[in-house]
Amino acid sequence: MIVQLLRSGASGPEMLLMILLLLFAMTISFSAHEFAHAFVAYKLGDNTPYNMGRVTLNPAAHVDPMGAVLLLLVGFGWGKPVVYNPSNISRIKNRRLGCIMVSAAGVTANFIVALIASILEVILVRVAGASVLMGSGVGAVTAVYLVLEYVTTFSLSLLAFNLLPLPPLDGFNILQELLPLSVKYSDGYRKFLGFAPKIFLVIIIAEYALRINILGGLMALIQLPFSLIIEYICYGLTMILF
Repeated sequence: MIVQLLRSGASGPEMLLMILLLLFAMTISFSAHEFAHAFVAYKLGDNTPYNMGRVTLNPAAHVDPMGAVLLLLVGFGWGKPVVYNPSNISRIKNRRLGCIMVSAAGVTANFIVALIASILEVILVRVAGASVLMGSGVGAVTAVYLVLEYVTTFSLSLLAFNLLPLPPLDGFNILQELLPLSVKYSDGYRKFLGFAPKIFLVIIIAEYALRINILGGLMALIQLPFSLIIEYICYGLTMILF
């Protein structure tokens, strides 16, 4: 994303402002994602996230510097993982369902944030007028519009990345809880989990060798239905407001 800014021809001050807006939007997306994990685990009976100070929207508790840098550079990244103890989940009878709820909470929060930001974009255009947003320079109204746009983009990207069926991402954790117990606790599966962290490296090497954006393609497919839902909701809202 920074590469795109460098190629945009923006002036130094404009580029600095854009980077600050990107960081702000990214912080909102990461904080909402990790807070949701912590909050759901806490509400289901596990105090671990609360004791670690993760049941908060304070960005300092959730943003991972390396994940943030990668998101700025290549378009996907991560926050500090929320640690919870599945054995402490006691407020729901089906503990595996509870684990799925915890895993799905982050991407659900990202979808909600993206939806809210998109709706606010529509309202802002209605109030300020499209001509103001498309004007030259970066005024206060345009800056707000860009933040909302970046929040939508980052939240949907974070949603798609975390739903990839690769360990240790949320998509993999959800699928893991759907496995038969005989498979989940088998020796073969434990060996697979030991190898699993190398899958990302294998995919990245394959991308470089084949010159195919494998992760980007998978993320685009995952993101598509969520983007369409938001688009249809905003289209309906536009028909009402305009």
